[in-house]
Amino acid sequence: MNRTARTIASVALAAVLLGPGAAHAATANGDALPLILKQRVIVSGEGIRLSDLFANVPPANDGRIADAPQPGGRQVFGVRELFHYAKSFGLQWRPRDMKVYSEVVRDSAPVPIELIREALMRVIEPQRQGDDFDVEIFNRDLPLFVATGTVPDVLVRNLAYDPRSNRFDATISVPGSQATPVVVSGRVEPMLSVPVLRNHAMPGEVISENDIQWLRVESRRASMNSVTRLEDLLGRTPRRPIAAGQPIRLTDVRPNFVIDKGDMVTIVLNSGTMTLTARAEATQKGAVGDIIKVRNNHSRRMLEARVTGAGTVSITGSQVASIN
Repeated sequence: MNRTARTIASVALAAVLLGPGAAHAATANGDALPLILKQRVIVSGEGIRLSDLFANVPPANDGRIADAPQPGGRQVFGVRELFHYAKSFGLQWRPRDMKVYSEVVRDSAPVPIELIREALMRVIEPQRQGDDFDVEIFNRDLPLFVATGTVPDVLVRNLAYDPRSNRFDATISVPGSQATPVVVSGRVEPMLSVPVLRNHAMPGEVISENDIQWLRVESRRASMNSVTRLEDLLGRTPRRPIAAGQPIRLTDVRPNFVIDKGDMVTIVLNSGTMTLTARAEATQKGAVGDIIKVRNNHSRRMLEARVTGAGTVSITGSQVASIN
């Protein structure tokens, strides 16, 4: 068909579609309200009905005209298709012009990234030999959609994991969906649980087990100076204010000294039912449980004693002669 013939055909089609009522969006269908075209429609089912595209469709003239697009997809109906479907169901409709259309979008939601992350972890776990880890996905904006309100299964295939760099690539798909599988890339993050404070702590406050909770952090954030054991905090006090929920360094805390150098202390020796005491001068500072040196006030002898509390130390039976 040459250019002149195509032009004549287009004019003829426009004359049929637009007709004498082209000044209006629709012509009357008997006593019914005029059809009004919906330019953008969201459908939730598997099919598209005529009433999805037009308002005021009588129930007797309604019906399914096409399959709905896949979740996340769209379908555009041009003026010729719209005219054809209206006529097929016995309805009269005339467009304002030849450029009108109706766009249908499937009601859908993206596959939650957390479901994808969990599926990846299940596949990677056998290669991690039971250690704690997490997964970081680099390309999080994935074109995977499911119908709104559904919880999809996520299938992981073609996993390529390098344990040296902890990088991986894998193909992700949703079984039962016509969505094209996508390739994701990411990194495996070895994790570590560390003790942190439940509340802010100030210098002078003694840290107890009730003050501590555990936090999972990336292992690469930890260093030789990081607190990783409970005993590194218990009974200690902050050198400076420590924020709640934050990893702590060994240099952030110090022993809670209950005896300072030069303090007068009481030496206690328990031997069976007998208790002996004496006064001494501390030559070192110490926290509860520390071994410090003290000088007996009476004999001036130096003793090694264990700090048991504020101003109190204890010695063993082998040093009983030195207490006098």
